[in-house]
Amino acid sequence: MGEMMATNTSSAASSDNASALSQPTTEPRTARGRKTRERLLTAARIVFETKGFLDTRVSDICGEASLAQGTFYIYFQTKEDIFYNLVDSVVADRYLLTSVPDDFDGTVADRFAYTLRQYFIEVQRAKKFSRIVEQVATFDEHMRESRMKIRREFSRRIQHGIERLQRQSAADQDISAELTAEAIVAMINNFAYINLVLGERDDLDIDQVVSTLTNIWARSIALDVEKATANEANRTFNTKAN
Repeated sequence: MGEMMATNTSSAASSDNASALSQPTTEPRTARGRKTRERLLTAARIVFETKGFLDTRVSDICGEASLAQGTFYIYFQTKEDIFYNLVDSVVADRYLLTSVPDDFDGTVADRFAYTLRQYFIEVQRAKKFSRIVEQVATFDEHMRESRMKIRREFSRRIQHGIERLQRQSAADQDISAELTAEAIVAMINNFAYINLVLGERDDLDIDQVVSTLTNIWARSIALDVEKATANEANRTFNTKAN
């Protein structure tokens, strides 16, 4: 779950890029159907966070939603199915929350810091569900594979950002963009999981955390903010001119 972070340093991420875990389902055609489905999803999250994945039953979800058990199977096939749908929803929301706005005014380092701040705030808010996801990924192969796919996507996004900065001579051209990106993802995800999800450090100042990790990221690639800013300004100017 820690991998669900939009770490694009140059443009906003799209929820369309989120990896779907659940099987494609037909969207309810009526407003009532959509409301019932959302009711089940809301109830499922409450039960999963309260009882854990293993101890949750479909009957528990239906009881929380105050719906007949037969209604559940109109929208979802199994307990696993509704759980995967919940994860899909959380992934999509996190993509949107951590996307840098198009009108954001700041350097490449500022954009990275913005994404980090949004990510850590969201991780704190959803830490109970994140714990459940980590639990399920240890024994559910489908969840594990999907979790690793999400991680690879974020790592590639950071890698492409580093490579772009290297082409602009705004980052160390001798480092491996791929390995550096993997190290950065590991740093961010493990920091968030240990300190925020597991609650090792509930006293952390998020602004200080963001500032420190942004500085580590910038130093790891020898970021030249002035060159990156100049190149970005030139690219924007040329785009508008054309």
